[in-house]
Amino acid sequence: MNTQNAPQTNGTVVEVNAHGVEVGSAFRQYIEDKISGLEQVWPRIDDAHINLNCERGICSSEITLVSGGLITRGEMRAEDPRVAFDNAVEKIEKQLRRYKKKAQTRERRHDNRNGLELERASVADLNGAPHEVREEEHYDTHVRTKQFVVKPMSADEAALQMDLLGHNFYVFRDAESNDVSVVYKRHSGGYGLLEPVLG
Repeated sequence: MNTQNAPQTNGTVVEVNAHGVEVGSAFRQYIEDKISGLEQVWPRIDDAHINLNCERGICSSEITLVSGGLITRGEMRAEDPRVAFDNAVEKIEKQLRRYKKKAQTRERRHDNRNGLELERASVADLNGAPHEVREEEHYDTHVRTKQFVVKPMSADEAALQMDLLGHNFYVFRDAESNDVSVVYKRHSGGYGLLEPVLG
């Protein structure tokens, strides 16, 4: 695996990890120029992590941008590593534009209401009663454990962060109550909010 780190002239640190693909100086410059171009959409990008992986004729490009407290991620696949990278950049650019638009809309509506329309629910509300594991249900297959920092933010910020990451839910610490909560996408549209209630 080939890893290259270099600060750009604008202060963004770009880290490129490559496996099965050669990242020469021309491709490296191309990557830095494309990442730098994203600052036309989003003015402050602190770090950019690019993972390029080519196996069996398929290349994947995963880009993770860190900007303040926001993390944006996009991954695409193609036969050519440059095409995969370009497609991932395009995906991230769309996410940043969507986020910027939502943030601007939220600022305009700030005086009227609290931003995104979130439906509050406790775990008991999901099925009408607390979930009980029946005898025939077996949950003994542990697939993966993931640890992460739970940052304090509002439910609106968590919903926007969830959209940027492309996830269906997002765990966060509520800045007002200091409780760990979960914002999620509802099948019927919109967002839901799970708030813990100690019983």
